Amino acid sequence: MENDNKSLDILGIKPISNALDTTVTKTFAGIEAFLKSVCEPALEEVGLMLRDKFRYWRLNNILKMLEKAEGKLHFDGTDLKIHAHPRVALAIIENSSLNDNNEIQELWAGLFASSCTWTGQDDENLIFVDLLKQLTTVEAKILEYACKNSQKILFKNGLIMGKDLNVTFAFLTQLTGVNDVYRIDRELDHLRSLELLGQDGGFLAEGQELIADISASALALNLYVRCQGSLLSVAEFWKESLITQE
Repeated sequence: MENDNKSLDILGIKPISNALDTTVTKTFAGIEAFLKSVCEPALEEVGLMLRDKFRYWRLNNILKMLEKAEGKLHFDGTDLKIHAHPRVALAIIENSSLNDNNEIQELWAGLFASSCTWTGQDDENLIFVDLLKQLTTVEAKILEYACKNSQKILFKNGLIMGKDLNVTFAFLTQLTGVNDVYRIDRELDHLRSLELLGQDGGFLAEGQELIADISASALALNLYVRCQGSLLSVAEFWKESLITQE
């Protein structure tokens, strides 16, 4: 019988598969109570994936994201009374399963955490799911820097926008690890098309040196806050760095 098993394992991957089974199962057991508490339909979906070995790569990405989300909520396994809208939770799980980049997973985890509310009926984060799933790794790096470093201006009508953040192509290369000016240009154009940069976002046409305006838009600032796992308003989150229009 042992020889029959070996003969079926032509590629010699069975030991690897068994190790993967054990690791994934243990990780799932660790976040099971958390997921059952915040969104039981999502637990059922993840549980179904656990039975499908062909989806283990995606499942592993989901479990890593959920572990990060659990940490952002400081869940102790006994008294968490907040819930995520199933529509939002399932959308985050589906889309986060397709990315194994640690930085992007952190953003998905933050978005999952900020989707958990006392009522469990808030589906606003669907807006941010749609935006986040379209970001490349390069765009995520640019956007994070832009949100952290743009001046946050409080206008008289109460709106908050990022302003005055111009950087060189050399800096963007250092930030993203990409030395292709045309690719960076495309990434910036895409961010602007998503309205995550200001109207003048991207490389400035005039001047001999390649300078890009990467000022974060109001939408970008809101996306960043939610992806930090926070339900604070933009004004509350950025209150220490806000300046008035005057």
